[in-house]
Amino acid sequence: MNELGLVVVLVLALWSITKTLEKLANRIMEKQEQQYELLKEIKELLNNEK
Repeated sequence: MNELGLVVVLVLALWSITKTLEKLANRIMEKQEQQYELLKEIKELLNNEK
């Protein structure tokens, strides 16, 4: 029975880690999208100055 408890704890821990990594990856992607948009704006501004 102890093995079953250990498996349950491991599965829950892995699930929690997966959810945390998913949230972190989403935040990183969101920041990258913001940076990309800013770079596009800068490029447009530089092209308009020429």
